[in-house]
Amino acid sequence: MGLIGAAGLLAAVAITVADAGGSDKASDAGASSDQQTTAPATGTPRDSAGTGSSDREPTATASATGPASAATSAPATRPDAAGAGAAPYCGASRYAEEITVQRWAGGDFRISLWPTDAARHADDRDGAVSEMWAAINRCVGTLDSAVTESLQDQLRCHEFLALVPGSGEERYATGTTFDIESWRPTPGRRRWISTRCGNTLGTDPTTTPMKTYRPDGVPPRSQPTGEHA
Repeated sequence: MGLIGAAGLLAAVAITVADAGGSDKASDAGASSDQQTTAPATGTPRDSAGTGSSDREPTATASATGPASAATSAPATRPDAAGAGAAPYCGASRYAEEITVQRWAGGDFRISLWPTDAARHADDRDGAVSEMWAAINRCVGTLDSAVTESLQDQLRCHEFLALVPGSGEERYATGTTFDIESWRPTPGRRRWISTRCGNTLGTDPTTTPMKTYRPDGVPPRSQPTGEHA
């Protein structure tokens, strides 16, 4: 895409983001910088057995990123009865080609969704986000409410910015996946662009993930490459 076309697309995206609904708590909280915000807790998606983590109880640990913030902890919940009773499915649907999970020893996790062309070009982006979130819940189970606000906001940002062109050989700024990560504070739509969907917020794990898997037990077709946009 040429520079003029890219600039026009970015301008259109900025207008769309300004008009978009969704979480705006971080933006309206009076934060003076992108780093001053309340961090969400982290939880654990269900393991490949279709239940919570097989090696420990799911926990939620707050990861504070603002200056002089103290970390706190709160209990997380296993998937609700309906989610726990249904067989997980992480395969193809209208807006997702595949969903995978990466887990770290400290409890952090990343959920990666490979969007379809229909997702990237959806006319109703709010509807697409709702369907993708439902697909994520079918795959990983119901996550703790303390982390869902951030995860949903990250997903919503990726969908609304899905057509922003990438740099170099990458076609899209998001890369091939929409990655939503438990350690990111909620950016809020007014800071989607300045924080790159929250990618500049939170502290990334310093170790490699313990495992990459699909909770439905099917071997992943692709390996996530992490955040891009």
